[in-house]
Amino acid sequence: MSAITNNHVVLPIQYVREVIRGVLGRSKALELGRRLPDMIGKEMKLNVLKHLPVAGWVKNQTTPSGAPDEIKNKPLSVLAWEGKDVVAEEIAVIIPVSINTIRDTENYYDIIPEITEQVIGAFQEVIDSTLLFGVDSPWTGYNGIVADATSAGAVVSWDGTSGKSFYQAISSAMAYVETSGFVPDAILGSPSLLSAFRNSITDLGVNVADQGEVGALPRHIDLTGGFNDSSAFAIVGDFKRGLVYSFRNEMEARLLEEATLVDPKTGLTLYNLAQQDMVAFRFIMRMGAAIANPVNRVSGTLSSDGTYVEKGASAFPFAIITKTGASA
Repeated sequence: MSAITNNHVVLPIQYVREVIRGVLGRSKALELGRRLPDMIGKEMKLNVLKHLPVAGWVKNQTTPSGAPDEIKNKPLSVLAWEGKDVVAEEIAVIIPVSINTIRDTENYYDIIPEITEQVIGAFQEVIDSTLLFGVDSPWTGYNGIVADATSAGAVVSWDGTSGKSFYQAISSAMAYVETSGFVPDAILGSPSLLSAFRNSITDLGVNVADQGEVGALPRHIDLTGGFNDSSAFAIVGDFKRGLVYSFRNEMEARLLEEATLVDPKTGLTLYNLAQQDMVAFRFIMRMGAAIANPVNRVSGTLSSDGTYVEKGASAFPFAIITKTGASA
C-alpha cells in the first residue's frame, strides 16, 4: 500500500512496473503488432523493402559481343529499401488527489491500485484509437490502419444481419490480405464481434471446429474503448508484419507535491498542491509507430526493364469489414 509520512505520499516500488505491464498487456494494437528495439533518440528510421532482386538462368542471358556462345552475361538486379520515420511522441496524464483522501481511504483500500487501473485504461484507449483509427494522431502521415485500408480499397461490406454473409466477409478480407502477399494472423473487433461469430455458427449450421480457416483465425476483442466498430466492424490482417512500434520511454510515474497545475486550454490555475495539501500523480510515455507495407513477390510486378519487383498499388497487409445493415 501507499504510505504517508509527514504529509508526503510514498509510492510502492512495484507501482511503475505494474502500469507498464498493464498497458503493454491490454492494448490490442501493441499485443498484435511487432515491437521494434527501443528508440535511442526522438526518431528511428524504419527501412521497408521497396525493390526486390530478380534472378535468372545464366544460360538464357545475352552473349557479350565477340565472345564465344558459352560466355554469358550474368543478370543484374537491385535490392533497395525506402525509409519510414518512426517518431517518438508523448502520451501523458496528471491526476491530482487530496492527501486527506489518501489518508482517509488507506484503512479501507489502497487508492494506488485504483489510480493504476484507471491510468492503464486511459493510455490503452489512446494507443488503440490512434494506431487503429488514426484518432488525434501526433505523427505526420499516420492515418491509422482503417484509413489506409480504405484508401487501398481493402474494404469488405457485411449486411450486419446474416451470419453466413459475415463468414463470407471474413473469407473475402482474408483473401485480400493473402493476395497482397501477407498471411492473416488475427481478426480484431469490439465485443460485437463475438455475437457475429455466434450467429454465423447458427446460420451455417456448423460448430466452431467446422468453420475451417475462418474459424481458426485467432479472434481478439478490444476492450479499451478505442475500437470504433461504426468505422470498421472488424480488422483482418498480418499484424506482426504490418504494424510496428517502438518506445522511447515505456512509462514514467512521478509524484508531484509542490507544483501548480493549470488548465492546458485556458491557462487558468486549477490547483496549488502545496497550498491545498494535495499531491499529483504524473504519467508519461513516449512511443512511435508505423504501418509497414514491404514489397513482396506475391503482389509485386516486374518493372519494364525486368530488373526489380515493384509493389502493386492496392497491396496492403490489412483489410477491414464494414457493417452496412442492422446490428447482429
